[in-house]
Amino acid sequence: MSHASDLFQAIERGSTLANRVTRQMEHLIVEGYLKPGDRLPAERELAQQFGVSRTVVREAVRALVAKGLLEVRPGSGTVVSSPTRDAVTQSMSLLLRTAQLEIDYDKVHEIRRILEVEIAALAAQRRTPQDLERMEEILREASEIEGDRNCFAECDVAFHAALARATRNELFSVLLDSVVDIMLKVREMGFSVPGTPARAFRYHQAILEQIKAGDPDRARQAMREHLIESEDTMRRALTLLAHPVGEDGAQS
Repeated sequence: MSHASDLFQAIERGSTLANRVTRQMEHLIVEGYLKPGDRLPAERELAQQFGVSRTVVREAVRALVAKGLLEVRPGSGTVVSSPTRDAVTQSMSLLLRTAQLEIDYDKVHEIRRILEVEIAALAAQRRTPQDLERMEEILREASEIEGDRNCFAECDVAFHAALARATRNELFSVLLDSVVDIMLKVREMGFSVPGTPARAFRYHQAILEQIKAGDPDRARQAMREHLIESEDTMRRALTLLAHPVGEDGAQS
């Protein structure tokens, strides 16, 4: 690439050289000085431009590849790329999974109250016939589930994902996708509470009715009621896990 060599500046010495190189390269990409498809200079030349070792450059490139900003192509070198939706959601999901060993379910529900109530309202305003068809299809599948924990969890998550898509704002889908692993676990745990699939189905039906009607206020309320029930189910599931029921029907 002809102009890339003029962009990089020598890095001040310190204990975080790789981080500094990463930040400078990320800035150049985000600000548009380096565009998707641009090829970076060779590793040796980058090291000379930054005034650092090739090992530092290599580490910085790895960090930016992980963020989806660079792509290493065999035979073509390192090329600037645009971060995909999958890369973003995977990064957020990985952060949530590694930030703490124990999931704080109160925080999960707090986020859902903020996020999903407005998703329901916007879906009521912006849904297409195709969106409604997809939601109805998911509910038909859900109505046929009997005793399958995984299918219940997947259908439940799919319905909420369909609502997010119906907002026509892809950022809602990205945010929901980032917590999908946690939400699947929440649904799987909730399955242990008697009657959970039937209750979830009824609340989803109520939400869908307001989405069909195009009523954002009632869609918000229907989602609030669903999330209140979901929180209660989660607490009951955690109680069951802490005090499992024995063969005689008594909790330990």
